[in-house]
Amino acid sequence: MTSPHSAERRPAMREEHTEVLIAGAGPVGLSAALFLARQGIRPIVIEKRSTISQIPRATGVHSRTLELFRTVGLESAFRAVGLKFVNVGDMDVAEVRAGRATPLAMYGTPSIAALNEHSPLLEQHDVQYYDFTPCWPLWCGQDHYEPILLGDAREHGADIRFGTEVVSVTQDEDGVTAVVADRETGETSSIRAGYLIGADGARSTIRAATGIGERSNGIADYFVSIIFRADIDVSDKPPFTFLSLFNQEVPGLVLFIEPGRWMIGAIYYPDRGQSPADFTPERAVEVVRTVAGDPDLEVEIESINPWEARHMVADRYRSGRIFLAGDAAHCHPPAGGFGVNAGVQDVHNLAWKLAAVLKGWAGAKLLDSYEAERRPVGVVTADQAWLLFNTRARRLTDEERRQLSDFIVVATGYRYPSGAVHGGDPAASVLPEALAFDGSPGSMVPHGWFDHEGTEIATLDLLGGGFVFIAGSDASGWFDAAVRVAKESGVPLRVHRLGPAGDLVPRAGDGDRWAEQTGISRDGAVLVRPDGFVAWREAGPAIGDADAALSAVVRSLVGQP
Repeated sequence: MTSPHSAERRPAMREEHTEVLIAGAGPVGLSAALFLARQGIRPIVIEKRSTISQIPRATGVHSRTLELFRTVGLESAFRAVGLKFVNVGDMDVAEVRAGRATPLAMYGTPSIAALNEHSPLLEQHDVQYYDFTPCWPLWCGQDHYEPILLGDAREHGADIRFGTEVVSVTQDEDGVTAVVADRETGETSSIRAGYLIGADGARSTIRAATGIGERSNGIADYFVSIIFRADIDVSDKPPFTFLSLFNQEVPGLVLFIEPGRWMIGAIYYPDRGQSPADFTPERAVEVVRTVAGDPDLEVEIESINPWEARHMVADRYRSGRIFLAGDAAHCHPPAGGFGVNAGVQDVHNLAWKLAAVLKGWAGAKLLDSYEAERRPVGVVTADQAWLLFNTRARRLTDEERRQLSDFIVVATGYRYPSGAVHGGDPAASVLPEALAFDGSPGSMVPHGWFDHEGTEIATLDLLGGGFVFIAGSDASGWFDAAVRVAKESGVPLRVHRLGPAGDLVPRAGDGDRWAEQTGISRDGAVLVRPDGFVAWREAGPAIGDADAALSAVVRSLVGQP
């Protein structure tokens, strides 16, 4: 029977299909798209902004994050647009003055003009990164590196759509359906995806749609960021990247972005009736001149943006086929610069697992390990950022100070006590007391340099999409078993052997140092995941049916029956 109103019916909504849909095309969403596309999974990415960021937020790129981009060949592209962080104790001042590097240092001062050699040095990080990684961290705003992420993701097949937003989400056992709207025309369409990644920020539409709750310490401070250009002469000042303003008129922070470009994070107090609306362009110029200590300074204001130093961790990182990452999963005060770095590390962890499941060499059970691994890291990272931020304001109790971990342990030394690891200690702490890359399951594989087929490479350079098996120089039993398992399991597994008889020859003078640090000796072996974390380790020689033992480990790790 035909309805009398059938002629008035709207046409059926257009529906597309994709294996993975990503909500959000900030650094985290673009990184997810890039990591998936590099593995042959071509996602659709939805972003409500009209283009990538023009604002230099998320400026500190940690060594661990650069390691991930190194594995896809993008480290040099990042270095081309960023400044090298240098240690205060051994920096080349001329290099800093020339605008090629910036020190990991924060001073306290009423203004830039008042900064001098007697100003208190509040924070400095003299970390010898090359002792444990080939990747020294960078100072680089997302307005410089987002074009790299966008270009690479699109080059490898990601479909990235700006000016479009997710308006509703539903899911069932087989997939996720998202209704998306063109923000200019209002036209809606439907996208059916196998999985959805919510990387859509602190006010995540995706998190709200899932009903996932959160734990939060609240908001530490309210800020307005003033990005500006000005010719401020700091040639007679101690080199710095950050300043904490001891200034009652303009409390807050100063960040050096790049030569001639700065950011002031001015604190405002809602309980005193203050608001972002107070920061008009005229007021922003006054703030800059006050902070610079120069009432006649010529100032070009680029942008004025309010934000909150908020602490939050989602109660869950997954709801069925929907995953949360980045600020949608955890928010941090800016101290330590953990935010985007933690988000990129989230989606790298998730991307290799989604690709494995979608390609058929891993079972869906592997996806359970995403929350098991990344949420505990998210909790401790948010908590540490909160403590570090409040240290700057001198608000910590003695007990809180005892809870504060070394920055470098939080940034690079965290571990996965449980998840897709075999032989780990579920009771172990996510953060060790001190930085220690010892080869234990759940820890990052130790850094080393090797001659590989005539080319010097780092351990990290062995990674790229699949598992890596490294046998000791005398571990022929493990090596042979791994070769057979690689052929029969269907799991991408590259097999290497240390020493002159193998294809990984330690750099001259290193001898057995890497094997000993990793805890495998000459007749042991280690299995490394696609993200560089140790999945399994055996210190001694293969005994009994090594093929069966190793095959069982691999199947268990990837969720195969």
